[in-house]
Amino acid sequence: MPAPAKLKYSEPVAKYIRKAVADGVQIKDILATINKRYQNAPRNNAMLYKLYGGDIAEARADIVAQVGSVLVQQALNGHFPSQDLFLRSKGGWSPKETQQQEEVTGDADENSSAINSLMALLGKEPQEDETPDT
Repeated sequence: MPAPAKLKYSEPVAKYIRKAVADGVQIKDILATINKRYQNAPRNNAMLYKLYGGDIAEARADIVAQVGSVLVQQALNGHFPSQDLFLRSKGGWSPKETQQQEEVTGDADENSSAINSLMALLGKEPQEDETPDT
């Protein structure tokens, strides 16, 4: 019984894989499709990645770059959801952190003078020594 022929890289298979990856097709579906369409196609994930891993990575990088470019352009044009997404994913920004920082910052004298103003409006005089008797 002769040994099975060693699988080789095929440009038509690679072209299909690059297009399918760019279109968002899952790898398991790509593998099933190339097995139906092409005679010398990989039969499992290990062989698929061994022969076409570079094509898969390149196609993923290309589509991420294209989408990222559109996202950045929209963010620069003032599109708030794009700005928010970009800052969260690439800038480490979080609205929760911003809110906490705003709450922490503030002048203690401002707060006490606001309390004193309120007390004065209510006709109460603030007491200088408010330590409770023990």
